[in-house]
Amino acid sequence: MSSPPERRNPWTLSAEAFERLLAALAPSREEAAARYENLRLRLVRYFTWERCSFPEERADEALNRVARRLEEGEPVQNIESYSAGVARLLAKESVTDQIRQQRAYNAWAITRGSERDGVPDTEFEAGCLEECLQEVLTPEERDFLLEYYQGDRQVRIQSRQRMAARLGIGLNALRNRALRLRDKLDACLRDRLRRPHPGGMP
Repeated sequence: MSSPPERRNPWTLSAEAFERLLAALAPSREEAAARYENLRLRLVRYFTWERCSFPEERADEALNRVARRLEEGEPVQNIESYSAGVARLLAKESVTDQIRQQRAYNAWAITRGSERDGVPDTEFEAGCLEECLQEVLTPEERDFLLEYYQGDRQVRIQSRQRMAARLGIGLNALRNRALRLRDKLDACLRDRLRRPHPGGMP
């Protein structure tokens, strides 16, 4: 299994840091917002091209890291070029994470067997996911997460814009909220997958 990019040094994008990032992109806020969305789209395409899991979340993480560098006072002359460099590092981290997670999953699969009582692993994992949705998320959080990831790319873009408007928050805050919920869900799922399957081989 793969999971969203881990935030190795926990840091939350503040409104001030986001405004500083926009100001570094362009003097006009309208132009800066347009350049931000264009840059994010290019980062999503890059991570998709590199076959990284969760390309949208990785694009957000790349931009968050750039914003953090700016907040820490690091001089950045060209935001686009700097973001591309950060994205390349994240892509390398993604490969490392996927290898690590695949090894962990393979070890788990060998220990528990590729099937349990004739039930394929995919069904077992789906059951674990459903249990985690019920266990660690409130009904409101489940509805939020399901709505956030519903539909194809174009549908998701429009849906997320409506969600942000309805909740009275920005798109970046909306993405961060979704990522926090995914972190909770992923932690629960990893814990479930480490447990012995009921009725399975010891």
